[in-house]
Amino acid sequence: MRYSARYIIPILIVLFVAACARATPSRSAEEVRIVTKEVEAITEKPSAPPTYTFTKDRFTAQAEEPRRIIYEADLELVVEDPEQAGDQITDLAEGLGGYVAEATFYRYNDKMAGRMTLRVPQERFQEALDQLRALAVRVDREELRTDDVTAEYVDLQARLRNLEATEEELRALLTEVRKRTQKASDVLAVYRELTQVREEIERIKGRLQMLETLTAFATIRVELRPYELTQPTTPTRWDPRITLHQAWGTLLGLLRGLVDLMIYAVIVVLPVLIIVALPILAFLALVRFLIRRRRK
Repeated sequence: MRYSARYIIPILIVLFVAACARATPSRSAEEVRIVTKEVEAITEKPSAPPTYTFTKDRFTAQAEEPRRIIYEADLELVVEDPEQAGDQITDLAEGLGGYVAEATFYRYNDKMAGRMTLRVPQERFQEALDQLRALAVRVDREELRTDDVTAEYVDLQARLRNLEATEEELRALLTEVRKRTQKASDVLAVYRELTQVREEIERIKGRLQMLETLTAFATIRVELRPYELTQPTTPTRWDPRITLHQAWGTLLGLLRGLVDLMIYAVIVVLPVLIIVALPILAFLALVRFLIRRRRK
């Protein structure tokens, strides 16, 4: 079927030309030969076959769907000041037409560190990576990932069209049932099916919207760590109250350990020693008694 139009149309043209040649005696054989050559040239040009895609319910021909790809990146950057770098990254994302989806800063070993998640337009993904690298003293880790969701997107669109057509048919059926039978059981059965179809439509629409968002904006996760050479070698703040509190806690811990040891000695060790010592003392007393008796 896909090659029928390729050969039938030129054959019809040739038959039409031949009929015109017979109906018009004044046309010369040379003109007919030229037209025939032009028709043969047309038949030699291969026509581009249509592209076909399988959907869940039917076999349909459609134009090529633009590719939808999810871009993600994980970066671990060493910066001089993580808080200042966080402000620069926020300005960077907004300047590229994106935004900061998440930002967390915390203190670890008396040093500030942070994590940020950026969403930037997909077409500026590489530009965002280059600018992030420029902010860092060094890049300790870089991981890039892509996920092609074109097939899933096309399949969801086809399923959505089928479900919407089913919904229209169920709505018409529900109206017909209400008019003709007016039975509550029949109406509820159709309404139940209609509700299930509607829920599936909403679920597919939500998934499509999420895919559109993920493919429109790339996701970049950035881990910010402080540069060692920019950090002070001694603590920036000293509080004797903290030292006193820590020393008092250490003393209480030692005293508690000594008391626990004494309790274990009285409850556990002493009875064991008594149980072990009694047979030994009895044996020694027997030996002394036998020795004294032999001497007498």
